[in-house]
Amino acid sequence: MANEFISSATNTLKEVAKTMQERGDQYADTWGKDGVWHLTKAIVKQYTKVDVDDETCKAIALATFIDQKYSRFAGGYKKDTAIDLVNYIAALADKVGH
Repeated sequence: MANEFISSATNTLKEVAKTMQERGDQYADTWGKDGVWHLTKAIVKQYTKVDVDDETCKAIALATFIDQKYSRFAGGYKKDTAIDLVNYIAALADKVGH
């Protein structure tokens, strides 16, 4: 028996993976070897007096991107926003879920 929810989610997840790969090929590895977090670290320290590491900066950045992406729905639905939101939430779940 077919499950409509699973079918719909699977279709979207295929598109999410395709978009992630395409964009990954277009940009440098900004979350890995090409990533720098100088400004993020400086701002966090200015506001909290705490030194943070790269992994903390990645989690903060992902949370910020998710908030920003989700806020864009206030202007109406756009499929690209939903697709990107899935990728950011997936990365955050991996970073914070340990």
